Amino acid sequence: MEGKVTMKKIVLYVAIIISALITFNAYSQEYLATGIMPFTSSSKNQSEIVVSQLSKILQEYQFIRLIERSQMQKLIGEIEFSQSGLVNEQSALQQGKILGVKVMIFGTIDNNNTVSARAVYTETGRVIASSMQSSQNIALLGKELAYGIESFLARENLKKMRNDSPDIKLDFWIETKDGKRINPNDGLKIGQSVKFKFRANKSGYVTIVDIQPTGEVVILFPNQFNMNNYITADTVYSIPSETDGFELTVTEPAGEDTITLFFTEKKVDWLDMKKLQGEGFQNVEPAERFAVTRGFSVTATQLNTKQWESVVINVLVKK
Repeated sequence: MEGKVTMKKIVLYVAIIISALITFNAYSQEYLATGIMPFTSSSKNQSEIVVSQLSKILQEYQFIRLIERSQMQKLIGEIEFSQSGLVNEQSALQQGKILGVKVMIFGTIDNNNTVSARAVYTETGRVIASSMQSSQNIALLGKELAYGIESFLARENLKKMRNDSPDIKLDFWIETKDGKRINPNDGLKIGQSVKFKFRANKSGYVTIVDIQPTGEVVILFPNQFNMNNYITADTVYSIPSETDGFELTVTEPAGEDTITLFFTEKKVDWLDMKKLQGEGFQNVEPAERFAVTRGFSVTATQLNTKQWESVVINVLVKK
């Protein structure tokens, strides 16, 4: 439909600098310690080859710090195995957590040389990335795993960027096209048109960031339809507004959306405009993605902790 803008297709791969008088480590992780377990295979040699190839690929990503083989051997020596000789994943995750491993990668190789791999966060046992490829295409397998790990790291860093300023009160919610408020716990349906509404008790500047189920980073506000992100106190704002010539429509894929609104009393250059291009909703070429979105960094500027605030909406996109 002409004039309609889909949330999953407005892709902005951006470097975001969150600015406050705080240290980097207070809010952001630069990398995740990652261990690769031996892959289950009828051939030990094949498993070693695949793990070696995957290790070389993942070492190229700065946000992944692979655990050395000697440390992994120590971990393997401590875990339990089933009677069939298969790795007990719960035991592996527990031992990994003890040794400071944040992500464990498990995999299998079937008789057709198809490799399946999963990256699991040791703190929760949650699968944060997965891929299935031919043993001849380990490069793509590694890229897809790295993509998922990076997306998870970006989400976690974004969620941690909370300031809880006692002087700033933010309201942030989602409505249907006809104005009905949506409970995030009920989720969003693919094909649904939505609006984002927000209000602050002070005048200042707002940036809204959406990390979508695919890991794509979308800047909902400001945008080239409305570059002015200054808001006045106690006024309700809408994206899109009544005068905007587009709608926001939820599209594939299903999964978790993390939408964060950042408010600052002073003007802050959050976005590296040199990395953006295009009309309307600007974007960075896909080839630049891994170079640009290395998580979200925090640096020192002229803001103090009473001058900025954030609020997060986590919502499940459903079919």
